[in-house]
Amino acid sequence: MNRLPGALARHEKTGGAGRRWPRRRAAAGILLVCLLLAAYSLLHLRPVGIGGPVPTGPEGERAAGRMMSKASSLVAGLERPGDWGEAFSEAEANAWLSIDLPRHAPGFLVGGFSAPKVQFLDRRAAISSLVRWGPLSAQLWAILEVTVRSDNLVAVGVDSAGLGAVPLPPGVILRALASRAEAAGATTEIRFLDGGPVLLVLLPGTTKQTSGQRSEYHLGGVRITPGEVVLAGTTRSLPHQEGSPP
Repeated sequence: MNRLPGALARHEKTGGAGRRWPRRRAAAGILLVCLLLAAYSLLHLRPVGIGGPVPTGPEGERAAGRMMSKASSLVAGLERPGDWGEAFSEAEANAWLSIDLPRHAPGFLVGGFSAPKVQFLDRRAAISSLVRWGPLSAQLWAILEVTVRSDNLVAVGVDSAGLGAVPLPPGVILRALASRAEAAGATTEIRFLDGGPVLLVLLPGTTKQTSGQRSEYHLGGVRITPGEVVLAGTTRSLPHQEGSPP
């Protein structure tokens, strides 16, 4: 049977469109995969220099043990009159974060946070953590400047922060830090100082052990150098008040 020229043209046009549709779906699928890979890479990007070494195995256990021993020694220094101080390496801190924190204080890592890390830079501390929302995850990171403005008054500023490659405003990080500090018994306030928002943390000056005694600790300095942080201060006996029990 002979086909009319018009019908043949319509058939060829329809057939061409049918052949193009699978190619378009394939191209759309490839584009979607590329977008997902790009989004994954952007959200999991952690800038170079953030996240120090994390010891594992027996070495990690020993490093975490040293961290706990130093922390216990520091707390003991807070409870008796005199000068005190302690130095913590980033390897010890990261071993404690990866081993002891999930083991002994799992409630601290809430809201989908896991695998926290820290790196001590020149007068700054870089922190990072993996954040999960169901099947999704991303790297949350921040570079913080920590100084002591006066006895027990710590100032925390944010140099930069992000969720992967997506920048975050400093206020987001400072509010999260403030809630953690207040849960630990500190008083906090966010002020606009030195050209940007700064979190001020006022330490209570007493521990659970010293709260009923006539002594008060004073954090005098925080020194951050590459690979290490040093805390130093003094605990003072307070004058006895007349009429108060000895």
